Amino acid sequence: MAIYALERGLVLKVGDASWQVQRVLDRNSVQLEHLTTGRIRRERLSKLTHEIASGKITIEHGSALDIKKYTADFEGSVFCADSLKEHHKTAYLRASEYVTAMRKRGIAKGQRTRIANAITSVASELGDRNPPKSSTVMRWMRLYESSGRNTTSLVSGNVHRRRRSGISDKASAIAKDILRQRYFVRDGCSLASAHDRITAELERAADVGVIEQPEAQISLSTIRRIAREVTPYDRDRARLGPANARAKWRFSTHGKYATRPLERVEMDHTPLDLWVIDDALGIPLGRPTLTLLICGYSAYITGFFISFEGESLARIVRSLKIAIEPKEPLTAGASLENPWHAHGLWETLVIDNARACHSDQFKQIGFDLCMDVEYCPVRQPWFKPVVERYIGEACRQLPAPGRPQKPGRHPEPINATKNACVTFSDLCAGILKWVVDVHPFTINERKLARPIDLFLDGLDSCPAPMFVESYASLDVLAGVTASATVDQSGVVSHWIQYAGEDLRRLRNEIGTNFKTKYKFDPYDLGTMFVQHPKEGTWIYVPAKDQEYASGLTLTQHRLIRAACKERLSRANAEQVLRRARLELQDHWSSAISAGKRLKRAHHLALSQNQNSVDILHPRTHTKPQDLADLLIPDGELSFSERSVPDFGTFRLCET
Repeated sequence: MAIYALERGLVLKVGDASWQVQRVLDRNSVQLEHLTTGRIRRERLSKLTHEIASGKITIEHGSALDIKKYTADFEGSVFCADSLKEHHKTAYLRASEYVTAMRKRGIAKGQRTRIANAITSVASELGDRNPPKSSTVMRWMRLYESSGRNTTSLVSGNVHRRRRSGISDKASAIAKDILRQRYFVRDGCSLASAHDRITAELERAADVGVIEQPEAQISLSTIRRIAREVTPYDRDRARLGPANARAKWRFSTHGKYATRPLERVEMDHTPLDLWVIDDALGIPLGRPTLTLLICGYSAYITGFFISFEGESLARIVRSLKIAIEPKEPLTAGASLENPWHAHGLWETLVIDNARACHSDQFKQIGFDLCMDVEYCPVRQPWFKPVVERYIGEACRQLPAPGRPQKPGRHPEPINATKNACVTFSDLCAGILKWVVDVHPFTINERKLARPIDLFLDGLDSCPAPMFVESYASLDVLAGVTASATVDQSGVVSHWIQYAGEDLRRLRNEIGTNFKTKYKFDPYDLGTMFVQHPKEGTWIYVPAKDQEYASGLTLTQHRLIRAACKERLSRANAEQVLRRARLELQDHWSSAISAGKRLKRAHHLALSQNQNSVDILHPRTHTKPQDLADLLIPDGELSFSERSVPDFGTFRLCET
């Protein structure tokens, strides 16, 4: 064990967060400061020392003591000097007594003369007939003080020294190769048979001069020791098979549990057992899909997303955005009693084996967000039990009207589309109410704690929250790729026109019309990304009609167009338009025939002074007069004496 001083400069490791002792407030409390965020925390002295002694809090380093702990082969193992062999235990106690005697005399580790003079008196007191040298005692004192007064530093290094093998590397390689071919295989031979084969191979190698002749003789115990260098589970997996090895070596452990909030976040998708209707049109939309992200340590929900698209990559990215960002914009307009505290990135994301999750794009998303991705084994949902448990709880919160029933369960089948009466917005508001006000305050019967308490209390052991500067690269990675032609109208995708100043400059650079790729988010048709044909970069292009396209999903857009088509079909719009077009064609045919007849007497049209006003709005005419009477003689024309002004020309660029 090590000794530490509770003074300024002592750094404590609480989870992944580092806290430094700022000041001792009184005899019962200590003030700690977060090294990265500067947040102040007050802790009781009794609680702090108890957690350090129990191992919940570790000491990184102190102000004057460089604390180092003894590290054993197994994590959490305890070293005790009483379990040493007798000669190692005697040497350890002898070194401890000399160091303690020097400290009692007030001798420092660098005072060689005083140490040499004191060794004689200390040896006589201890009855040591062979006292150590002064350099040895100085080394003991240096190890003791540099380890934070940890007496285990005085244990001889020979205690854990591993014995060197007596055979050469070449002979060991030959033996391991034979064992790999004949022993570590399914239904392999015994070690005795492998020993005979290894001996014959070593003798053959000695004859050709690869190894020395004495090395050709190897015992069965040595072969057994080489085989035991492989762990027993790996031996049985090679000889018996993976299934038999797992059955033989199965053991109930604690599993992969998180130790603090946002260390492991689990994500899963499920179709909700509820048919919803559109808020404006009242038409049945279908069963939406719920994506839930939940903290594996506290079971506190960090984000959710509801839509009608399947488990696509764009859906996963949208869910990650919601879970990372602060939740005030989502909860501002809702009637909630409590805030939603979850925000920031996490370390590990546990997901299932969907096809989108194994794509290269999703792996790149994991690299960009600096998070590890852990896949749940096939048909083993207990590797992410928290999200599996509470995603079923979310489905049980839904109302009965509109819920589909399994076939054969009821005597009369229930049509969920006709029974549906919950709008999509009411569904989202209800799930949000359950996530923020109901679920965090549910008592876990096994832990006897609430998710909200576990999450808030565990934030002290978390590092500073991390966020994402820009999601543009994630939007490009998760977007649906398509190709289109860029012309003077921009880009048209799903009957929506996209254009912008950057696209205009790109068109001036590449050409009037060119074909390129673009990516769009199926959950927001308000924007898209168009690829530069030469550089390969992506340009942000908004939709022209932002009032309609902003925040519009692809499913909503298709439903709107389908509803409009149905309304036009009910009004017989196509038949009406077709009849009007035929009437227009008949009108032009009649007009052409009549015009050909009138061309033969064109002088008659000139004499009648015809115009569109008289044709469309005929009036009562008086008796036509002679054409000569309508003309004004040249002598009766009057002119103004003002001269016609001369207008000059100019250009805008000239000053």
